Amino acid sequence: EHEAAALRVNGDASANIASASAAIGARLVAVSTDYVFDGTLTGRPYVESDPTAPIGAYGRTKRAGEIGIAAHTDDYVVARTAWLFGWPGKSFPDTMLRAGATRDAVAVVTDQVGSPTWTGHLSPALVELASGTVTGIAHTTGSGQCSWHELTVELYRQAGLATTVNETTAAECVRPAPRPAWSVLATERAAEGVPVLPEWREGVAGYLAERGTGEA
Repeated sequence: EHEAAALRVNGDASANIASASAAIGARLVAVSTDYVFDGTLTGRPYVESDPTAPIGAYGRTKRAGEIGIAAHTDDYVVARTAWLFGWPGKSFPDTMLRAGATRDAVAVVTDQVGSPTWTGHLSPALVELASGTVTGIAHTTGSGQCSWHELTVELYRQAGLATTVNETTAAECVRPAPRPAWSVLATERAAEGVPVLPEWREGVAGYLAERGTGEA
């Protein structure tokens, strides 16, 4: 709703930080998003060399930040991630677990597919990138792919919840910001030192363990 303000934060501020990093000789690791793609690719994940084509304000302003960083420093990594979740804090798994604890059934989208990423896997990958020599774009998401519906089914299975997970579509659950229907990411730069994150189901298990410890 406020793209100009978002551009100042995601675009201009990123360029400013890159400029400041270059001035003091600091390496910059920035986090970006799957929203820089339009979701029309089929049959394989998006990799770092694929052309971007954001379909909404968030994606456009984050892409502007990527470009601004590259224009102001050479020693940087832009780590694109997606479907991020961790504890504590709000996230899709947190919302669904709370819903599953009070409802007999939920309805979840089947026609959006991506790569869920647990913060417990992403964080060490960012540290590794910060201490490494890789520059440019790096895709850092949980390995594999699933729909929001499949993610919820697996989440409930691991959590031991018997809540029924019904199917619905993105058209029936309209959100203010358009999300790419296909935003599976993978790296083509593993041989260069971009870390490959564990499979997304492992991330779900790690999240549930982390959440259980936090709530206890």
